[in-house]
Amino acid sequence: MPHDHSMPREKADDRAAISELEQIIGTRKIPNGLLFTGNPGAGREQAAHMFAKAVNCTSDSHVPCNLCRSCKKIDARMHPDMVHVTLPDKKKVITISQIREMEALTLARPNEARFRMVLISHADHMNTQAQNALLKALEEPARGTFFVLLARDTAKLLPTIRSRVRHLRFRPITGTALADHLCRSFAADPQSARIAAATAGADLNLALTLLNKADGPGLPDDKTPGDTASFRTDWQAGRVWIIQQLCGLISGPAAARVQNALSFSRQISLDPDTIVPGLAVMRTFFRDLCVFRHAPEKIVNLDFSAVFQDIDRQTKEEHCLTWMTAFHETEQRLASNSSVRMTLDRFFLHMIQI
Repeated sequence: MPHDHSMPREKADDRAAISELEQIIGTRKIPNGLLFTGNPGAGREQAAHMFAKAVNCTSDSHVPCNLCRSCKKIDARMHPDMVHVTLPDKKKVITISQIREMEALTLARPNEARFRMVLISHADHMNTQAQNALLKALEEPARGTFFVLLARDTAKLLPTIRSRVRHLRFRPITGTALADHLCRSFAADPQSARIAAATAGADLNLALTLLNKADGPGLPDDKTPGDTASFRTDWQAGRVWIIQQLCGLISGPAAARVQNALSFSRQISLDPDTIVPGLAVMRTFFRDLCVFRHAPEKIVNLDFSAVFQDIDRQTKEEHCLTWMTAFHETEQRLASNSSVRMTLDRFFLHMIQI
């Protein structure tokens, strides 16, 4: 049974954007440009690929079959006519050279698709020159080509860009809907699905990573003493390991805490692909510490209830709140491109001194 990579569906009144896409699919009158807005986790990129599958599916239905050659290639991100433009590594803008390169790729007719999609992630990070270069392509796209722009801040897009695209707004996916989708389409057990959805903040791609259902690395496979799992490929074991490390920094032997804090920081920062999932797990840990005292049944990591009960007995509530605030500040520093290792060192050392 193939996985359904389309978005988890909400109630009818939350599905305006998807309904509009379904209408476009039905008419096969594809606009030159579509603009998808919404916060991370709203399912915009998944919707773009679902739309591309539906208009190219060889089953000729209004929904992708997920079985034909076209659907499988788009799911695997291997279709030659699905062109993706995004922020380069460690860069803050999409440049005119990237748009020119995209234009060169789309000069010829599509290789095999009926409709070629050019997906521009972080479109609101295009500089002015890049947006002006894109404008002509939006006005007169190559034959069989349409554009999907993903953006959070439409104010950063030129009015001329906004006027030439059809704007669809995506609401965030609720944690309950995402958990149900993970059970239904990815055969996740209910507890794991609930934890992954809550940890991922309703971000489908991150939830799949946490369930080991997505391609890519997990935690570093670092063979330090005491590490018994290969966290690179097992994020479920990685979640347990991260929470155990944090618990050790709070209640472990005082003499070993500095060394353990620095070792933990080093392992998390070894691989850039581990940072986002690792921080997501840590975020639930500090949230659970604050929530447990008042509503223990509402914590995300229910499988650690006994551990949280022990920590709650020996920890003051103000310490939990201080850790939560300091962790939020740490995330902000990392988002502003501070050194990962130094920032995590600073946080963990501060944490053990409280």
